[in-house]
Amino acid sequence: MNSFKSEVAKIKHEVLREVAHLTLTGRLESEIDRLPRTLTDAGITRYRCCVYKERAILAERVKFALGFSPREVGEEERLGAIAAKSLAGHHLTSPVLDIIEIACDRCPIDRYLVTDACRGCVAHFCVNTCPKKAITIVGRRAYIDQEKCVECGRCSRACYFHAIVEVSRPCERSCPTGAIKPGPNRNSVIDREFCTTCGACLTACPFGAIANKSQLPEVIRWLQAGEQVVAALAPSIAGQFGAGVSAGQVLAALAELGFTATAEVARGADQVAELEAKEFSQAVSEKEWLASSCCPAFVSFVRKSYPDLVDHLAPIPSPMVVLGQMLKAEDPGRKVVFIGPCVAKKEEALGPGSGIDAVLTFEELAAFLAAREIDPAVLSPVSTSTGTASAWGRGFLVSGGVAAAVEQALKEQGATVEFKPVLASGLEECKRYLNLARAGKLPGNFLEGMACEGGCVGGPAALVGPRESARAVEKFYR
Repeated sequence: MNSFKSEVAKIKHEVLREVAHLTLTGRLESEIDRLPRTLTDAGITRYRCCVYKERAILAERVKFALGFSPREVGEEERLGAIAAKSLAGHHLTSPVLDIIEIACDRCPIDRYLVTDACRGCVAHFCVNTCPKKAITIVGRRAYIDQEKCVECGRCSRACYFHAIVEVSRPCERSCPTGAIKPGPNRNSVIDREFCTTCGACLTACPFGAIANKSQLPEVIRWLQAGEQVVAALAPSIAGQFGAGVSAGQVLAALAELGFTATAEVARGADQVAELEAKEFSQAVSEKEWLASSCCPAFVSFVRKSYPDLVDHLAPIPSPMVVLGQMLKAEDPGRKVVFIGPCVAKKEEALGPGSGIDAVLTFEELAAFLAAREIDPAVLSPVSTSTGTASAWGRGFLVSGGVAAAVEQALKEQGATVEFKPVLASGLEECKRYLNLARAGKLPGNFLEGMACEGGCVGGPAALVGPRESARAVEKFYR
């Protein structure tokens, strides 16, 4: 639990852990103002130009940890006052993902640059291929006039030395929907019209300038108040706390935290597979193809970028929502907290009737455990009887898992319709297949769209890599 995918992940963990610790000890409102200084005194000082900027960025991160975007509170408002709002029962609002402006490095936005690999060759292919005459030779080296450049890329393709490179911001390059763009003062901005909250930019930005709001203090308050709180576990929790940590040990850790019960989201996945199989049997002949609606970021992508194809989305809630509604029907007074690697689930949970009261990512759960000094690896396992989820439902966590479960459900239902699944792993691949579908050339009749490459195991808030998590599944649920 002490290894991190990056220094950004480590800083995020430290902030969340300290906020959780202050909440647990009843000192959140009185001591939160000192937290940025406490963190820099503890060693978070070597990343920025000076300790003062580091503290300013940490203060913005603390706001996210309290459930607020910096845009939602006064610029000069003390952290203690914001913490008071959080303790008073602040409810998360959309959007849950935003940019920390002071942390944004305002990366260069000149798309094509000439590198030192330029040999000042005689052919001048770059000059001759440029349609806007933006390239000249200065001192035996190519020079691009950025005022004339239209970023067509012909010069880069024409250079035999590959001396002209395409440069784009990591956050912008990571966003398959084009939702992240340079703002008026060169800092990145998010276009909400196209953002799907997939979270790819969270891990892509090397400066940690993109963050998501947390409900961790709210969940801690529920547990401290003795509320009945159910932890709804995504199947991708397998392997998140170490290859040797069993499901029983994870359940023991959650019980130590105060959760009164646990439930597998895979139970909801089993129901979704049955419902999508029935919908497929009934609608595929008329619609020609159907798309799974399990991934909220994929569903948002279709709604925002392919509105003409929305009718092809299966009208079925996601496994998280199905389980949440099921748990609420059993006991409307309980709190249901989804725990998984997905940021888009935070937006989905805000929808009416989701049955989900809060969403914690695996990163937030790890910080909570660290604040309580709980290590699942050393705990005695407790019963893993959290429902009757099947291996098919648990398989939803990897690319191809939804299609396999729907195919199995079709067999069990005795359906005779031909099932030809198409697997789209990552929004770039989803985009490619949706374009084919729009042109009537989709090579199948069931599109499994997953925003994260590899499936849910590749979620932006996962603690381990997708392959490691996928390998742990069989052993974890044994």
